[in-house]
Amino acid sequence: MRSFFCILYICIHRFFSLFFMVKFVYLKKYGTREKQLQYAYSWLQTLSKGIMFFSGAKLSVKGKENIPENQSVLFVGNHKSIFDIPILVSIINVPISFIGKIQLKKTPIVSFWMKETNCIFMDRNDIRQSLKSITEGIELLKKGQSLLIFPEGTRIIGEEIGEFKKGSLKLATKSNVPIIPVYVGNSYRILETQFPWVKARDITVNIGEPIVLDELKVEDKKDLAGYVKDKVEALRN
Repeated sequence: MRSFFCILYICIHRFFSLFFMVKFVYLKKYGTREKQLQYAYSWLQTLSKGIMFFSGAKLSVKGKENIPENQSVLFVGNHKSIFDIPILVSIINVPISFIGKIQLKKTPIVSFWMKETNCIFMDRNDIRQSLKSITEGIELLKKGQSLLIFPEGTRIIGEEIGEFKKGSLKLATKSNVPIIPVYVGNSYRILETQFPWVKARDITVNIGEPIVLDELKVEDKKDLAGYVKDKVEALRN
């Protein structure tokens, strides 16, 4: 039943998003880019909160005070479920962009709002295109836009956290923004363990203190992917 309500909510929200687009077109013509981004992200956040409500999931969140309000950061988290993005968008109030699969670019309406929140589409099977996506992400961070990535590169079902891909952390090293480690626990039990049924679960979200690259030891900088993974692992407890 929860699966039905989640799907129904998404369909209804997509329908009404057509009306939201009218205001967005107005902002596109007469408003600032900042207002456009805020409006687009507010729509995405409303959708995410609705999805989480109808999923029945209960979120336990710690560390929101570690999120800077006036500085771009790179959120780095573990990836367990397709619900991870709605979970994080629903609790992070500053506009964030994320890197999504190229296939999402063909999804009606959703792709429009993803583009308007500066999300980046990546084709992992195309090395050149992937490098271009990383470059776009670096430029976004330099311009003050925060970004969310899952450096495991895929969903890891279960409690284990996979290896973090070194290349993804170039987003931080090349833009020199702080890294915010994020741990999401138990999200895979909402859907992935009994697909296609959505089940109410208790979800843990722990947000760590910013990692400032200039303050790291040389050896930690050399193995930044391993260092950040250890920080995410430490947030389990």
